[in-house]
Amino acid sequence: MISYCGSPLRLALLLMPLLLVACGNDDRSHGLHLATTADGLELKLRRYRPTPDAEFRSATPVVLFPGITLNFQQFDVHTPFWLGSYHYRLPPDAPQWAREDPVIAADNLKYFSLAHYLYLRGYDVWMANYRRVGRAGFDSDHGNQNTNLDVWCALDVPAAIGKVIAVTGERPVIGGHSTGGLCSYLYLQGITMDADVVAAGEYLPHVTASESLALARNRQVKGFLGLDPAGIPYYATAEQTDNSATLQRLGGGRLVDLDAILPWVMSVLHPVVVSGSLDATFKIITRLADAERSWLPAWSEVFAGLDFWRTANMNGYVEDFHARFVISSFYLGVSAQYTDWAVHGVMREHWRNGEENRDRPQPSAPAVDDGYFYYGDNQARMTVPAFSVFSESSALVDTSTMVGILYGGKTHHPQDQWLEIPGTGHIDVVNGNQAPVISFPAIGDWLDALE
Repeated sequence: MISYCGSPLRLALLLMPLLLVACGNDDRSHGLHLATTADGLELKLRRYRPTPDAEFRSATPVVLFPGITLNFQQFDVHTPFWLGSYHYRLPPDAPQWAREDPVIAADNLKYFSLAHYLYLRGYDVWMANYRRVGRAGFDSDHGNQNTNLDVWCALDVPAAIGKVIAVTGERPVIGGHSTGGLCSYLYLQGITMDADVVAAGEYLPHVTASESLALARNRQVKGFLGLDPAGIPYYATAEQTDNSATLQRLGGGRLVDLDAILPWVMSVLHPVVVSGSLDATFKIITRLADAERSWLPAWSEVFAGLDFWRTANMNGYVEDFHARFVISSFYLGVSAQYTDWAVHGVMREHWRNGEENRDRPQPSAPAVDDGYFYYGDNQARMTVPAFSVFSESSALVDTSTMVGILYGGKTHHPQDQWLEIPGTGHIDVVNGNQAPVISFPAIGDWLDALE
């Protein structure tokens, strides 16, 4: 039993460091780099090394971007030093690389860190947060509320990749999870936006692209790595979303500031409560998604679209880590675009882009020469070799759809590969139980082949 003595002030001073850490300030500040976007914002990047005294790698950089509602900590699962209830032990059949690593010996939860695995394979791992995403000293600048998926992909991702190239002088492999994968292959299409208009904040300009910029970027990049990369999403009830009220609410440029809210909420919740709630909720969703449809009402199709986290495939400590540290801020405008894509079956810029569309309440049906930039029409500009890991559940990202968009659309390369991991969902495909034994080695082997 622990007891505290002395004045209330002394008690407050003793508890303050713990409270700050509980609010997300885990001491992971080593490796901080800043990238400046074309519209003048500073993004936070972390160059990975397992300890502050470890050497950074000087090999091929691997630049990873997170998915929507997540930050880059999803790529570096670890035990927060203040959470004494984290006591994960490696499984008896853990692979040799994990059992022999002293860092994993000191913190077994590092077993699920993709950044650490790639570091062990000799790669220079970089992780980046988009504008208004992140915490614990890695929170990028806010910018204005008028932000959407196009801004993240056209301004934030080029700034981060440019920073890595400038620091290392090497051609990187770029990619990430979900939206991170999407933005990376759109970068290779040569997309951009008028940064001065974005900075003014009155409206967002149209996306533009050029073959010459795409050619230059593909020459500067060694390869693409997608972890359930996003595109046209699978919404089981997309037709129900196609209504003016829903799309108008989503279409606004509002920030959902989870980085300001969640740390305080999570500071009062025990990990057992967090992981137990997540585990029970998503296991029920998975059962309903897999159930025979004949005895269920028609609306139950929604569970197939919600089956994006297979908690049966994720350790409870990793679940808690995600809820406590990884879930992050996002803009409703990003969600609005994915909804438009699901409803209309296209990949295009946001329907409010362009001064003429600034007050448009909802997207119109796709039409020839409607003034919008269609990402799906420019996929062939991506020429670098690509490797993707897909989830089996196909909630949010459907494997067959994305294989067609990404690998059917890009210019073929003999080193293009992809695989679908059995028993996985969209979230756990990155850090689930199967990742260290299937996904991580497959990614490492493909990267080695590029060398």
